[in-house]
Amino acid sequence: MFLVDAKNWRGAITSWEGNLYQHTGSRDARQSVSKHHEVAKVHGMAAYMAAEAGMPVTPVICLAGRAAADFGEPQLIRGVWVIPVSALSDWLRTQPSVLERETVERRAVTLMTSFPSTTTDPYLLAAMGTAAAATKPHRERGPQSPLRPPPPRLPKRRGAFGRALRALIAVAFMVGSVALVVKVLPGFVLGGIADAASTGDGGAPSITSSASSSPAAVPRSSAKPTPAPTPKRRATATPAVAMPVSRCAGLTAAQVTKILGRTVQPVAANQGCSWGTRLDDPKTTLVSLLTKTEHRSYESKFVTSVNQRRVVFGASLDSNFQQATALWVATGQPLSVGKRLVLARMDTHVVVSTETLGTTDEKARRIALAMATAVNAAG
Repeated sequence: MFLVDAKNWRGAITSWEGNLYQHTGSRDARQSVSKHHEVAKVHGMAAYMAAEAGMPVTPVICLAGRAAADFGEPQLIRGVWVIPVSALSDWLRTQPSVLERETVERRAVTLMTSFPSTTTDPYLLAAMGTAAAATKPHRERGPQSPLRPPPPRLPKRRGAFGRALRALIAVAFMVGSVALVVKVLPGFVLGGIADAASTGDGGAPSITSSASSSPAAVPRSSAKPTPAPTPKRRATATPAVAMPVSRCAGLTAAQVTKILGRTVQPVAANQGCSWGTRLDDPKTTLVSLLTKTEHRSYESKFVTSVNQRRVVFGASLDSNFQQATALWVATGQPLSVGKRLVLARMDTHVVVSTETLGTTDEKARRIALAMATAVNAAG
């Protein structure tokens, strides 16, 4: 499987010392920009697809700009093939076939379902076009647009007949509103009286069912109800209601804050749990946690954890494709922080954003180990 990401970069694209650079501007004011982060993003996407699909994925950056052909022959840069668009088809044909034809057809259906292409799905393209046409202002398309013809204009009612009709509608609306108020208002008043009487101490009305607050449930009696005598009670302070604590995999934001040494909030994540400096802002993610009951055979880090009975560390990328330090520990393997020894209750994967945190790999490992120990010791 190949992941091909087309890049329509302007200017010249060259490689130097194992990295990719973009050169723009004139000779006198030429600017060179490293595309390291773009290469890392494509590599990270390919790694994600490989994990989801359960098969190897080769990442490719396809240069599609005007000067793409000047790049030359395909090159492998930081694990990603960089190929001009004119050479892509020939390069793909030279790649070896590793699967049988029947297997390829089955895998193709699975991959198209898991990773639909927005550029080849006619139904998706039609839906996108319809949505774009619906949200585009009408005046930009002109009065003769076939996508959305202008609405017909209703003739204006003029003269005495039109004024009389509008007056009749207004009167009918006023009568209807008055009837609605007369019909509904007594129910609200009687329901409020019944709720106030049910409290017995003149405080806030208690929560009652819809039947008790309905006008039909209030007895219609001409006699005024005599309130029951209320025993005097000593005034007591209302106890404060504790707000629910948001937990994720058994951990709270306060626990993660203590481990990181800085205030964090839970961040929305596609998988597992994440915490960052701003609530629901994935760009501020500092640490992520993923736990599951079992791992698959191709997840080599967990396999190593089982075989060597230890925690496995390694370099990784966070959800924003920034440099990170990761931890893997399989179920039943030991975790130790100082004199504390904990056995992992589940497969645990922690990612600490070293670049965003501005910390070293050594400190990030200690943070990841503390996170893994806390979540496996919880409950």
